[in-house]
Amino acid sequence: MILTSKFVNRERELNFLRDHYHSGKAELIVIYGRRRIGKTYLLRKFLEETNGIYLLAEENETNLEDFSLRLTDYFKDPFLKENPIRTWKAFFTYLAGKSNKRLVVVIDEVQYLVRAEKGFLSTLQKYWDLYLSSTKIMLILCGSLVSFMEGILSGKSPIYGRRTGTWKVEEMSFFDVLKFHPIDIETAIRIYSVFGGVPQYWADYDPGKDFWENVKDLVLSKGAKYYDEPKYLLKEELRDVSRYFSILRAIALGYSRFGQIADAARIETKSLGKYLNVLEEMGYVREEKPIVGRGKTLYRINDYFFNFWFRFVFPRRSEIEMGLDVIEEIKREFNDYLGPVFEEISRQFLIEMNKRKKLPFRFTKIGKWWYKREEIDLVALKEEEKKALFIEVKWKNLERKEAYRILKDLKRKAELTGLHDWNKRYGIIAKSIIEKEKLREKGFLAWDLKDFVGNQNG
Repeated sequence: MILTSKFVNRERELNFLRDHYHSGKAELIVIYGRRRIGKTYLLRKFLEETNGIYLLAEENETNLEDFSLRLTDYFKDPFLKENPIRTWKAFFTYLAGKSNKRLVVVIDEVQYLVRAEKGFLSTLQKYWDLYLSSTKIMLILCGSLVSFMEGILSGKSPIYGRRTGTWKVEEMSFFDVLKFHPIDIETAIRIYSVFGGVPQYWADYDPGKDFWENVKDLVLSKGAKYYDEPKYLLKEELRDVSRYFSILRAIALGYSRFGQIADAARIETKSLGKYLNVLEEMGYVREEKPIVGRGKTLYRINDYFFNFWFRFVFPRRSEIEMGLDVIEEIKREFNDYLGPVFEEISRQFLIEMNKRKKLPFRFTKIGKWWYKREEIDLVALKEEEKKALFIEVKWKNLERKEAYRILKDLKRKAELTGLHDWNKRYGIIAKSIIEKEKLREKGFLAWDLKDFVGNQNG
């Protein structure tokens, strides 16, 4: 099995699989995550190292026959060729007989298999207990429907208590996806604001083209590869997507409080909670609370592609369908859209700096703070030592005087957080900061995109 695409920074996931591989005992591993997140590529990379077998389930009734053919080829078994496997009992019994030495078997898109074969998991549970658990098999079940896979992990699942490891494959951080293409940092931020940390989207991005040309070719044209992506992803997991569309659209437009979302989406408040819970479980929405204090709970879209699509693509579908160019329209709002994205990238930057011990103290908690109309973009805390770092983030170029004004106001807001007897430090992150060294000489922390490049280079 040869991988031709670029494999970017999934070392934690690979090491998780390697550790279980080297355990020497039977392993039943569950790997899951949203589509295009890189699960299959990760597993194929792992199979390259272990010479295991990859079985892909399809939305049909012939999975067992297909798997039997793959096993025949893999084991070069003439008996199996003449006597194909016809039951799941025989399938698991055959694997048990082949697992006296370490054997890695991956079943990908397992949700299709479970849907088509209602007794699959119960049969697996039975034969795991009877035979497989005493062999050297490493069986990996992988799926891309998040809500479905979390059902497999629940206490009601037949394999509850049998699995020996679980990993949800998440989006990559900004500083990891930078490794896909040799591009400047500002362009990378723009790409991240549209495509987030989803590896497949970055792999499809053509660095030889202009940013907006890429967005048009991949998203903003009828028939483009990702033109209908959110609709496709939601319809895979949900029956009636219209209410979920209304909620996501409302949040993408900036309605972040429970009541605001209910009004904008035209959904009764007593019903909204269950829809938000489903979107949270699927990873498309997150709930935010202030890092300290009593500010109201806010809801954010947790997937930048969804955020971009519901804010800019969904409301312009009729124009796009007619072949009209909507890019100039989007450009007028895009700079404002980048502000919150830059805040998230700055949060990731501080986490990287924290890992490398390049901050005044090692924080254990980071988030936002707000109360009524006051807000601080990032607050990092080391609670046991009562140390706090307050940071303002600005997606703009700052002169030194403006930076001082922002920092002065930041000090004022920090006094409203209730951390009165804490050791406080203050800082600012911006696109660029003129004379940032002078801010540092005054005891402030100051970073701009040049520092992000330095972080990228280690």
